[in-house]
Amino acid sequence: MSKFIKYGFVVTFIWAGFILAISFMEAWVKFRAESLDTPTALEVGMHVFGALNFVERIFTAIMLVYLFVYYTDKVVVVTGITIFTFIVAQSGYLLPELNEHTQLIMQGMQPEKSSVHLMYIAMEVIKLLALFVLGFRQVRIYKDL
Repeated sequence: MSKFIKYGFVVTFIWAGFILAISFMEAWVKFRAESLDTPTALEVGMHVFGALNFVERIFTAIMLVYLFVYYTDKVVVVTGITIFTFIVAQSGYLLPELNEHTQLIMQGMQPEKSSVHLMYIAMEVIKLLALFVLGFRQVRIYKDL
């Protein structure tokens, strides 16, 4: 068995660390900086979350390989499919909507109220929990090898 698959939990916990650092810390900390105006903070956020999403797509590909190998473990499969579904939704719908919303604000316009940001936050929380469940399950599988 390759070390890549054997140590899959490492990738999962690194991924969780990315989400904790960016979604749950950087995103709200930057808006507390008094010298940073809102349009600039939004532009920075748009680039940071675009980069995070790119990295998450790579992590998702790695996770899918792991799922293919350990497809008999129901917890791994359910959490993996949940995470994959959220990445697809965030990449294909939520981030483009949030970017459009951000562009309007940066142009000085007032966009319509939207629940997209709240949906993104809810998905981040659930995805983070799913990553921890997946990671701890991967550790258990690793110990059983």
